[in-house]
Amino acid sequence: MRSLAIALLTAFPLLAAPDGDSPAPDFTLTDLSGRAVTLSSLKGKKAVVLVFAGIECPRSTSAEARLADLAKKHEKDGAVFYMINSNWSETADAIAERVKKVGFPLPVLKDPQNKVADLYKVEVQPTAIVLDADLRIRYRGMIDDHKTEELVKHAYLRDAVESVLAGKSPETAETKSVGCAIQRVAAPAKVSEITYAKQVSRILNQNCVTCHRQGQVAPFSLETYEKAKAWSQEILNTTQQRSMPPWKPVSNHGFYYNERRLSDEDMGVLEAWHRGGAPEGDAKDLPPAPKFSDAWMLGKPDAVLKSEGGFELKAKGRDEYRCYVIPNPFDEDKWVTGVEYHPGNLRAVHHIIGYLDLGGGSEKKDAADPLPGYKSDGSGPGILPSGSLAGWAPGNQPRMLPEGTARLLRKGECLVLETHYHKTGRPEVDEGAQVALYFAKEPVKRQLHVHMIINPLVNIPAGAEDHKMNAMWTVPQNIHALDVMPHMHLIGRNISVVATFPDGTARDLVVIKDWDFNWQETYQFKEPMAMPRGTRVRLEARYDNSANNPNNPSNPPRNVRWGEQTTDEMCIAFVAFTNDRQDLTKSKSAEDDK
Repeated sequence: MRSLAIALLTAFPLLAAPDGDSPAPDFTLTDLSGRAVTLSSLKGKKAVVLVFAGIECPRSTSAEARLADLAKKHEKDGAVFYMINSNWSETADAIAERVKKVGFPLPVLKDPQNKVADLYKVEVQPTAIVLDADLRIRYRGMIDDHKTEELVKHAYLRDAVESVLAGKSPETAETKSVGCAIQRVAAPAKVSEITYAKQVSRILNQNCVTCHRQGQVAPFSLETYEKAKAWSQEILNTTQQRSMPPWKPVSNHGFYYNERRLSDEDMGVLEAWHRGGAPEGDAKDLPPAPKFSDAWMLGKPDAVLKSEGGFELKAKGRDEYRCYVIPNPFDEDKWVTGVEYHPGNLRAVHHIIGYLDLGGGSEKKDAADPLPGYKSDGSGPGILPSGSLAGWAPGNQPRMLPEGTARLLRKGECLVLETHYHKTGRPEVDEGAQVALYFAKEPVKRQLHVHMIINPLVNIPAGAEDHKMNAMWTVPQNIHALDVMPHMHLIGRNISVVATFPDGTARDLVVIKDWDFNWQETYQFKEPMAMPRGTRVRLEARYDNSANNPNNPSNPPRNVRWGEQTTDEMCIAFVAFTNDRQDLTKSKSAEDDK
């Protein structure tokens, strides 16, 4: 591969504003074949589109198919499109490998040393810039207003290109780009006590590398100093926003077994490291590299079940949901103390929720769908489940139930895996998930039950920005709660589940202020929580059904009611618990407690 050199021919000190009279700053970059492309040579083209983007930023890669469609549509009209890669860590070879593997919607120009990004004051990828025939900037900013194509309300780049081709000024001349920070060449690192080797590697290994490593669900690796340095600005941004590690609860820090939340001290270390030039430090200070195994985290399972494979996922489009039915192979009831999932395609599987079906409805749905599994809308298996069997999400930590506690898997009860897929920019195939089951070796004293706190009377008026709904469960007997899972759909904004005990004291089970339908999980308490009889567990959910909600699938908004579609809504929280009075080792049979 030829080296990708840059020669800046002309550099204006200030970037021309949209609708300005001055042409944009000139530059020359080379494409992946080594051919030089000079901006000024494109003068006279009806429109010139420059998209600053990378090959690892998920916001960039999710837009590739849309860019391909736009370029294909308008190149015949006289528009030319180029992608500019300004990330210092993304080498020519890496870009060429991705182009070969998945194709690329636009010719790629490499911007070594970030000089063109600096010249155009581009901080975020992707950022689109549209020039007219005189190379004056007519639009700069985001490609469109949502990462999911079907939820886009304003296609800013498309509208700008079509306006310029028609000889008009775009209605919107500038927007604020949303995505990842451009990976700029850092200034020489300062001498500092805070280094990658001493502190930062330990924070990343403990909190990030589980997902951010080769072959896992995250879009890029953080396994080495070079990768961590390249993403140090993005690490700083996302940790300060608390969008990474992905952890939605805002209260009860240290209360959850599966908590993924950085301490204020850790965040201070990451900030100081980035602002100090991201020094590497002495290799002798590095901790041992974390070891990951393809084997089961909970040890050798007693049984492994596998879902049907072969589902083909297209390269682009909206997320998809499929339910896979796994017949129960056991000829007797089984007490399950542990469950662990291995997704079939970690690139494409976002999460899996395990349901149980004793009535056979899932098998009928499966038989009626010609593809592997059957279509779901992400709101459940489309049947009334007879129970649940945990699930999987990125960063998930499987856990054995407390001693003497187990789930009951009844003879003939099917396992239904609702699987959420996200598009990766290339066709994918899911060969099927594996589910490891661990059975009780000692007598089971208590069965794990799940109570659904629910308000089905959903009627959210069109335009309502803060619609509130409540539901209540009064605990009928002394119990211990083990976990909680709240559930809403796309227009949910925040949700809380709070227990008020008979003595008047209260405790948050979970409080989420920024609901995201794509980050649903079960929040496991470190220790079972005692809830005496009479405890009131209150669910409060709030919804934004206005046009200002970027996740609102309806434009203009419509009245939203209860339903299985993601465009409908729900108001539910699931609480897993055991009954203090139950003792299956005594005369009362397990059958009486079902």
